[in-house]
Amino acid sequence: MESIRGLAAIQVLLLHFFAAFVPDLVFPGHSSALAASIHLSPLSFLYDGYSAVYIFFTLSGYVLTRSFERQSMRPQLQIVARVVRLGLPALLATVVAAALMVLFGKANVEAGKWLGSDWLSRQWDTDLSTISIIRDGTVNALFLGYRDMPGAVFLAPWQQSTEQSFITPLWTLSIEFYGSMTILLLGWCAQRSRQLWLLVVILGAVFTIRSAYLCFFAGHLLAVAYCAERPAPERASLPAALAAFGLLSCVVADIWQPDWLISLYSWPTPWLFAGQFPPMQQKAFGAVLFLIGIIHLQVCRDFLSKPWLVARSKLSFPLYLMHWPIMCGPAAALFLSLNKMAGTGFAQISALVSGIALAVAASKVFASVDRYAVEISARLRGHAINNSGVRLDDRAEMAR
Repeated sequence: MESIRGLAAIQVLLLHFFAAFVPDLVFPGHSSALAASIHLSPLSFLYDGYSAVYIFFTLSGYVLTRSFERQSMRPQLQIVARVVRLGLPALLATVVAAALMVLFGKANVEAGKWLGSDWLSRQWDTDLSTISIIRDGTVNALFLGYRDMPGAVFLAPWQQSTEQSFITPLWTLSIEFYGSMTILLLGWCAQRSRQLWLLVVILGAVFTIRSAYLCFFAGHLLAVAYCAERPAPERASLPAALAAFGLLSCVVADIWQPDWLISLYSWPTPWLFAGQFPPMQQKAFGAVLFLIGIIHLQVCRDFLSKPWLVARSKLSFPLYLMHWPIMCGPAAALFLSLNKMAGTGFAQISALVSGIALAVAASKVFASVDRYAVEISARLRGHAINNSGVRLDDRAEMAR
């Protein structure tokens, strides 16, 4: 699970750096045949950050089910612990982003114009003020979400656009938070009655079938079935087919969606959660199938259990947060400087390579903040358990 999360974080990082400095790989209307062929091939899954986000959500549904089923006492403390776990790194990362904006200005705006990346030029369209920093790192990130993103649509009147965010990937945190609360509710229902749990699971899965929150229900059901803990099946044909079909669904989502999915998205009904764009939802379905496939393949389990990969994957959340201000700040500034001296091609490669390396280095430094947030969250959960007379015997797993 840790390794999958780490690889998914790399997908997100590559998506954003390619979108910034090699936009032909990401956006339609490619100027080169090579970029077009890569974008429409399975290779594009290596930087398919949107599918990676849905993998994150499904993993959270799995891991939090394990955590909450052992810590169902005093749910109010569990909620506070989750706010600290997600909110503290988000707020401090926003402060870092603001500091880099002060140092480098909005270098991304001019860099985007040179590269023909309107997407890059639109980022960091925010006021550099204390109120903006606090709002973006707390209220927006955890509770409101962002406009035109697959979150809580009914909050739209109070939402800002992601382009006004200091760290655009924060749009996922509100979904992560509310998804966490959903898992906590399912755990509470399971303790009260099996029938109640089953009813809530069915109604919840149907209600969220065209939203990102469906991933949390999928992860929860996988956890209930102990899919990752059970031995992998001897016959690998079905898991391999699921993984391949899921990958294919993600790859072709930008150019093709089935009619039933388009109809489901456009169906005007209050009985289903407001639908996100069909390509995004197709990636959500594909990501779930891909994840189910690889966790049932022994060859994938063996690779993902390599100690070196697991250890490095612990940087996933710091890398997820830190790569964005590095990209918009120092990497964009480096591109502008080298573009004048050595030409656009050399500047692109240098900004891409140096920016990714700097993002990894920054994530290693920021990892101490992440560990501190985990520690505080663990203490809060441990307090809930100890006050209920239950022995706290697995702090590391609880911290997840």
